[in-house]
Amino acid sequence: MRRDLPLLLSPTVLFPGDKSLFSLQGNRERAMVEGCLRGDGYLGVVFVRRWKGVTEPCEVGTVARILHVEARDEEGLNVVVRGEQRFRIVEMLQYEPYPMARVELLPNRFGTISTELTRIANRLAALLYRYLELKAIADRLALADLMLPTDLAALGFRIGALLDLPLREKQRLLETEDLTELLQCELDILSREIRRLQRATVWRELLQTDAARRRRIPPDLAVWN
Repeated sequence: MRRDLPLLLSPTVLFPGDKSLFSLQGNRERAMVEGCLRGDGYLGVVFVRRWKGVTEPCEVGTVARILHVEARDEEGLNVVVRGEQRFRIVEMLQYEPYPMARVELLPNRFGTISTELTRIANRLAALLYRYLELKAIADRLALADLMLPTDLAALGFRIGALLDLPLREKQRLLETEDLTELLQCELDILSREIRRLQRATVWRELLQTDAARRRRIPPDLAVWN
């Protein structure tokens, strides 16, 4: 299915099911939001790559519904959106007064669910909670954010949104079309990041222990004297 969408060129990657706040500034962004609100309230969020001074919107983005708009000043807007469905840009229709594209909507479901997929999903959930614990952010997340969806595609998108990764890596997850590949990739990423965080935690604890030990040793007995 195809449709025409205004595009919000974003510095971040938005996944289906994820909610995000955008602070927009300028007449161009205001005109786009006003145009969306006069229509059905939907826009397309596309991560913009920057390479050697050149900006380029990615081909795959997320259809988002505007949930709330608040004016900051004469030109500034705070806009809260929720991602709903992935899309692929077919062609750009205009750049002024704001970008608009014809897009192909991509399914959020990826076919049949196998026993292997369920096994990977269960392992993912366990690793995600360990990752959030090591990142020390679990206590800052709302309860709703910690309740993982039972739909496996939605689970993949939720994990993609929660992972603290370079944006190019997040974009690759958003673009992945095979569910098994998506979940396996996230499993590998979580395993990698947990090992990295555990090493960092060990070093931090060693340094704290060493600092405490040095504070307890009288200066005249310290080994460096």
